[in-house]
Amino acid sequence: MLTDFNSLSENSRTWVYQANRKLTASDKEKCLSQLDAFLNQWAAHGNDLMASGIIKYDYFLIISTDESFNMASGCSIDTQVRFMQQLSSELGIDFFQRTNIAFLINNEVELVSLGQIKIEVEKGRISSQTLFFDNTIQTKSQLDNNWCVEAGKTWLNRYFKQAASV
Repeated sequence: MLTDFNSLSENSRTWVYQANRKLTASDKEKCLSQLDAFLNQWAAHGNDLMASGIIKYDYFLIISTDESFNMASGCSIDTQVRFMQQLSSELGIDFFQRTNIAFLINNEVELVSLGQIKIEVEKGRISSQTLFFDNTIQTKSQLDNNWCVEAGKTWLNRYFKQAASV
């Protein structure tokens, strides 16, 4: 059951899908249209899920479901993943590329491969204060408060400790 994203509770279960490239206006229109259709019929064991989806920063497709209404089941989550895989295939956008890390640099999202992080830190392009998108968040509250955080306050801090000791 599709609902307004802002009306979902702060405890709503949340998934962040990061695109491997910036989404165009056409991409966003297609994504949201297909997402709305999917969420309108998304269910767990025959029970509607109250859910919504948004796109942020032209890179992130975010899905949330209010589990105080009905709980998402393993099967319903698998259905969501299959939907996202199909959407990826249809649009030629990889929402499952996990080796690119997203940072907010000069108010723009920049993807950096895991293998390049150390180099970018050494060059000074990424610092402990650079904003990092932590796509492992699990609730809408975390999305609002802990999704875009300083890299030094995350698992990335080890790169800054290494740079400081060199």
